[in-house]
Amino acid sequence: MKKENKLGCGGAIILIILFSFLVTYWYVFVAIGLIAFAMWYYYHRKQAEEQAAAEAKAKQEQAEADVADRIRQFKQLLDEGAITQEEFDRQKAKILGEHDDLNF
Repeated sequence: MKKENKLGCGGAIILIILFSFLVTYWYVFVAIGLIAFAMWYYYHRKQAEEQAAAEAKAKQEQAEADVADRIRQFKQLLDEGAITQEEFDRQKAKILGEHDDLNF
């Protein structure tokens, strides 16, 4: 004999009871859904802020490295005699002045 998947009387009663709980306590299910969404949003937003902070830090470090490289290039030109000390000081002040950002 082949057994068919029928709901049966017991299954129907269980479905009716579950449906009645859903209808009676619908606000509880809505509240659980809202709380779950709020938790998901909080953790998603927190992760996005941490990623943005990490990207900003990496960008700042890259800018600082670029400044150091540019000054190093002018120092090399000074050591080779291609520019004078005054030109080096002027370029160094200009480079440092461009990146004089106040981060609060």
